Amino acid sequence: MPAITIPVSCFSLEHTMLSGQPPFFLMSYEKGAARFLVEGAIVSLQQNKYELNVEWKGDTSEEEIREVVEDRFRLKDDMKLIYRRLIKDEFMLKAIAEFYGLRLTLSDPWETLASFICSTNNNLRNIKCIVGNLSRTFGEKIEVEGESFYRFPDALSLSQVNLKSLKQCKLGFRAEYLKNAAKACSGRIDLSCIADMSYNEGRMELMRMKGVGEKIADCVLLFSYGKLESFPIDVWVRRTMRKVYFKNKNVSDKEIAEFARKYWDGYAGYAQQYVYWYGRNIEHA
Repeated sequence: MPAITIPVSCFSLEHTMLSGQPPFFLMSYEKGAARFLVEGAIVSLQQNKYELNVEWKGDTSEEEIREVVEDRFRLKDDMKLIYRRLIKDEFMLKAIAEFYGLRLTLSDPWETLASFICSTNNNLRNIKCIVGNLSRTFGEKIEVEGESFYRFPDALSLSQVNLKSLKQCKLGFRAEYLKNAAKACSGRIDLSCIADMSYNEGRMELMRMKGVGEKIADCVLLFSYGKLESFPIDVWVRRTMRKVYFKNKNVSDKEIAEFARKYWDGYAGYAQQYVYWYGRNIEHA
């Protein structure tokens, strides 16, 4: 089995995989190993302190495997610089100390959009279950050396599925939103064009789809396009930001996001992930 080793620093595969980002929904993560598809190859990724050990089954080249891993887990980000920009108070110092090495990730725009549509009024465990159901039911089955993996279905495939079949994947009311988004992304909306748009332009384009509000749009812009102006606000981020930075005042999401973009100038998206994960697991435990 082909294998490579990628040196890393300021990186935790565990914290990154478990922090509610798209890889948590789209990849397998068991016993410290992340497993996912790269083209027709099944890749296994494990961390040994300052190294990532990467093995794969399939014909994909070493160069492509390395490029995908480095890109998906943002291994070229200068985390020492980012941490210096983030740590402006005791709260963020504690959050980074608790989840040191947690990085933002980058995933396919359609897969990210679909995952966060599934997240509406939902919890992490259920979202992962729904994404798995969709992959096994409608995705392409990849078999390599006796092992099977399912690719997440593309927008065109899901646009042709009836609502009843989607609901059988435990989507509930989200089925209609997912189908509408699938139709839009296989027709009038070209997700590949959003990469070249500004943050505000991309946000407006995504929100043209029924069921895609500010939070989902911001998630896609952050976790697919790396637009660090994005500051997705869910219940955990809202509670934590109000408590820590607004003395429990009932401020709006718009005020929170504007504060975050100014306070963590250029790195609001990174700050959001630490606010979210620390707030969810420690601050409000």
